Amino acid sequence: MSGIEANAMIEIRRTGLTGGPRVFAVANIRRGTRLAAESPLITVPPIPENDELPELCKAIDKLPDANATELANIFCPSSIIEPLRTDLRVRNTVWAHYKAKKWKDDDSGHVLSQGPSRRKLVRRTTNLCVKFLVTSVQLGPSGKYGSGVFPIHSRIGHSCEPNAHNAWNPTIQRLTLHATRDIRAGEEVCVDYTANVCRTRRQRAFVLLSSWGVNCRCAACTQPAVEKLRHRMLVIDGALAAYACGASSDPKFALKYGVPSVTTPAQALRAAEELVQLLRKQRLYGMELCRTFRECSKYALDSGIFDKALQYAQKELELERLLIGTDTEYLRGDLYGAECWIKSVRERTSHRPNAGYSYCQVGE
Repeated sequence: MSGIEANAMIEIRRTGLTGGPRVFAVANIRRGTRLAAESPLITVPPIPENDELPELCKAIDKLPDANATELANIFCPSSIIEPLRTDLRVRNTVWAHYKAKKWKDDDSGHVLSQGPSRRKLVRRTTNLCVKFLVTSVQLGPSGKYGSGVFPIHSRIGHSCEPNAHNAWNPTIQRLTLHATRDIRAGEEVCVDYTANVCRTRRQRAFVLLSSWGVNCRCAACTQPAVEKLRHRMLVIDGALAAYACGASSDPKFALKYGVPSVTTPAQALRAAEELVQLLRKQRLYGMELCRTFRECSKYALDSGIFDKALQYAQKELELERLLIGTDTEYLRGDLYGAECWIKSVRERTSHRPNAGYSYCQVGE
């Protein structure tokens, strides 16, 4: 696997006759350790979703044979890839791509003969398109830098209680993988495919099974006590989202939607702090916690609790560095990283004494 900087503390193992290869720790790994930094096998630039398949066909035509072979060999559940292989939109796009090229071979420039040669080419490209659609990851927030498939990442399993976090780093042009907590030797390295921990078991199960053929059996998916915590997280997340967009200002909001009404920065801060506690209790030390630290900092700032605003900003920075490392010039350029936020908080705070503050849950 070319283009990979992998830590010697992980290895890829096959998990069974019907399962694909997975990534495991071969030594004890400390939280924050960078496990891998890998370049993509194939990428597609940031484009509208409807244009992804034509661009993908172009990228596959330019793909080196070694990369194409590795992409073809990536394991995907048959329940997911077979429907895509027979999807008329995929097949028609591939046929249209080569028809527009007048069926010319990219290497020789010769026109491919009708029949088996053309069908073989369409079948190969369709299979590679399907592997990309199932295993690709967005590069940056909302696919800002496009999407791609990576050798190690494509073999990492899912858990709703992940122990690792992956992120595209434009500064070094690599997808990095960091341990979000201490990992024991022999433990499988997992990330959260859904990238949203504030969902119920049923919501997660639907997305995982329909998109990746995954039937998760982690504690969050099997233990009622953990599911109760996830449901509470969903409620708080909904309350904060309503506050952010102004919907909770409706006097009948709580009655209509069954979500506690958050109407002031102080209430929003209490809600965000409860969410922090719930995330920590479940050892969910990923980007959701990082974002919640930012929310706590913002709401503390809006509430005039300046020291607390700075404390949460510093917590965000510490966690951000554990999750993505320190080679993050791109964050400073885009002005949305934790360092930029700390600078903004310091500029807005006067460090005057804070009023008394006590913690309570949303709805109390």
